[in-house]
Formats: sequence, structure tokens, C-alpha cells
Amino acid sequence: MILYLTSSNKVNLLDFIETELELPIKKLIGSFSLNSFVVKDMRFYSHVRYLAIERGAIKETDEEMVQALLSFQMMYEMRIIVISEGLPESSPFLQDLIQEEITNVVTETEIDQIKDEIRECFSEEGLQRYTPTLEQRTIFERNFNTLASDDEVQYQFNCKNVTIALAGCDRRVGVTTTAFNLVCWINAHGGTACYLESNTSNHLAHIIQLFKPHQTGNSYRMEGSDFYFTKEFNQDYNFIVTDCGILSEKVIQDPFINSDIRLLCSSAMPYELVSFYRAMEICKNFPVQALGLFVPDNVKPYLSQSISQDIIYCKSSHDLFDSKLNSEVFKKLLEKYIKN
Repeated sequence: MILYLTSSNKVNLLDFIETELELPIKKLIGSFSLNSFVVKDMRFYSHVRYLAIERGAIKETDEEMVQALLSFQMMYEMRIIVISEGLPESSPFLQDLIQEEITNVVTETEIDQIKDEIRECFSEEGLQRYTPTLEQRTIFERNFNTLASDDEVQYQFNCKNVTIALAGCDRRVGVTTTAFNLVCWINAHGGTACYLESNTSNHLAHIIQLFKPHQTGNSYRMEGSDFYFTKEFNQDYNFIVTDCGILSEKVIQDPFINSDIRLLCSSAMPYELVSFYRAMEICKNFPVQALGLFVPDNVKPYLSQSISQDIIYCKSSHDLFDSKLNSEVFKKLLEKYIKN
């Protein structure tokens, strides 16, 4: 099924796809705040395969629209198709979309070419025009890694085996990605850290299967960091980052409650706010730092007022090994362990 957000001017643009591919289309016609739609309404359409968005139907600026789509990507697994006729390849909006791996973007101006691009967007592999080749990816990653290594500020951490526990108030709120990013940030900024999986999600096993890292002792080493299934560590570290999964009574006892730093994560879907509030209530008798992940700007004031005035908001990460995106957040969390 296709969910199509469109203005009245383009309401019939996808009708030929419905006929050719026999895919039913749910059309929502009007002017939309994409941020609001993602937070409040998208849950009613979580079963669809494709989200097609006609740019003229969205109220937000280009930058705000990209941020809303980033939030959407973290919450739902469906193909995003953006229709923006006449958008030049030099447009910052298009470049931002491509950078965030939203490459099914219709930009042609003549109806026959528009239809050809739309057909490709709905093909098995999607539109390939803006998908970088393997050679381009290799060059980009090489340049990025060189730049990252040159720009990373180095700190001295005056601690040993400090435990940091992360738990989520619900499923799929970004706990594992945040834990990975935190480990990578510490190791990229002069410290030592490892990741410990302490939940039943089995995410680490799937990640290891995909990346096939080298095993050293009890750890699997990826991107300069050690990852463990058990507490049998090969060495001491400045920090041990534990992925506790979903908060539960068992997690509250160990290892979450016994950690030196406790981070409680949630995003901002309406049904997640109740779980976030309840989780904070469970943790009210011991220090917990609330992290708001993938939270649209228009929802942040409500979370700060209803959940916690001290909530820290993180940027949406789509890379398990990103050591830079939330650098300021991680530095703030660990500043008392950094030597002046």
C-alpha cells in the first residue's frame, strides 16, 4: 500500500502506479506539518510499504522537512519517496536528502520523465540516480575517516571501569545505537570504553553476523571498539557501557540500578510518552538522566514540562559507529571524569 501526502494540484499523479503495480493508494490531500503528522498520525499507517510526499503539501522549510524525515526513518521501516518537480541537483535540500540516504526523489519537470522516475522509485531497487557507487562510498569513507581522525579533540579520563547503563522505556527508541555511539565517542576522544549487551534482543549477534569482526579473547573488535556478550572482559577500561534493553523490574535491580551512570532513553511517539513517564516514576528513587532521542522540535517543550526539566535531547543517529553527531551531549554526560 502507498500512503500519499499531496496538495490538490498533484492528487492524481500516482494513479498510473496504482494501475500498473496494483498497489492501492491512500491519499491524504491538503497542507501538512510533517513533524506533527509523524508524531501524531503516522501510527495509523504503520502497515504501508511506501510513503510518497509531494513537496508542495508540506508546510515546513526544507531543513525542517529533512529533520522530520530523519525522525520518521527511526520509527518506521518503509520507503520514502519525495516528489519535488524541478528541484536542481545543486539544491541543498536534495543534497541533505541524499546524505540521509533518502534517494528516491522525483525532480523531473516533463510528465513522461516524471512518470519514469516515479516508476523507478517504486521498483525493487528504487531510484539509482542519487545512490552513490561503491567507488564513491569508498572515497567518501576514506576522506571522512581521515577528517574525523584529524578533528577529534583528545581528553584524559581519570576513572577506571565506570559503568554506564542505558535502558529504553519501550522498543526501538535508539538504545543500542546510542550505546554504540557513546562507546565510539569515548574511544575517539582519548578514553577507553567497551560495549556490553545485557538484554535478550540479540542485536549484537546480528551486528557481528553482518560486519564479521575479528574476535580477540572474549571481545569482538569493530571500528576500534570492543564489544562483549558477557562480563568476562579482556582488560580494564575507563568506561563499560551496558545496553540493558527495555526497562523492566529485572533491569531495575541489575545491572541498571547498580551502574554509576544511568541513562533512560525514549523517543516521542504519543504512545511512548506514557511509557516514558512511567519509567521515570519507577526510577524516581535514584538518579537517572533522561535522553530524548529523535524528538521533533515542536514536541520538546512538552517533554521538558511533562517528563523532566533536565531531559537532554540527542540528534538522530543512523550510524552505529558515529563518534561525532552527539559529541557535546556525551561530553556533558562525562565531564566530571575528564581531567582539566
